[in-house]
Amino acid sequence: MPKSKTKLPLPLAVDFIEESRNQTLLHKNIGVLGAALLAIGTLYFLIHRSTEKPGPLEDVNQNITAPDATIEKFHLISTALGLKHWELYATSARLYQSLKQADTDDIYAQYYKNNKMVSNLTADTAVINTETNATVVKGHVELITENGSKLQTDKLNWDPDTDMIKTDSRVHVYKGADDITATGMVADTQLNNIQFTKDVHTQVRDTNEVENFNRPKPF
Repeated sequence: MPKSKTKLPLPLAVDFIEESRNQTLLHKNIGVLGAALLAIGTLYFLIHRSTEKPGPLEDVNQNITAPDATIEKFHLISTALGLKHWELYATSARLYQSLKQADTDDIYAQYYKNNKMVSNLTADTAVINTETNATVVKGHVELITENGSKLQTDKLNWDPDTDMIKTDSRVHVYKGADDITATGMVADTQLNNIQFTKDVHTQVRDTNEVENFNRPKPF
């Protein structure tokens, strides 16, 4: 005997169809809403990441866009116990207050002992800590002392607390009859006490000619 199909009364059938349609629309709306929330979350993450501050290992200078102040013909004098310790000239300087830093160009610096200039230095650029005066100079660095000795390198650090200069770069020192090359060096600003790190080579110069100590100030 053939099975008979159960038929819903017309009102119940209409309600069942309407409910099915509502569930389908609900599922579609939930899917659209989920996609929208995902897109918003992704956009927020990208915006937040692009505005994050650089970490401690990043070069903060690469993220600097505008200095707090720009000074032409920058001149800085450092004193200790009333005595002139160091004097620096630069054709321009960019000051970053939050970093306590000044980036300067075309450097001419003078170092003093008991108010007497004992050496001077030229370089392409310098970064100065405006709180401690600790300085890093770079590019065609040349230091000449009062007795005519000369140091050439491409990077040099100066510590105002110890009045010592230091570098890990290649150095070339002319001192009396000695012509010395090495990698890495620590010395005072008069080149009296020099400690070379490695790869030291010394040869005797044909002449004892001294370097010109009295270089003119840039302005």
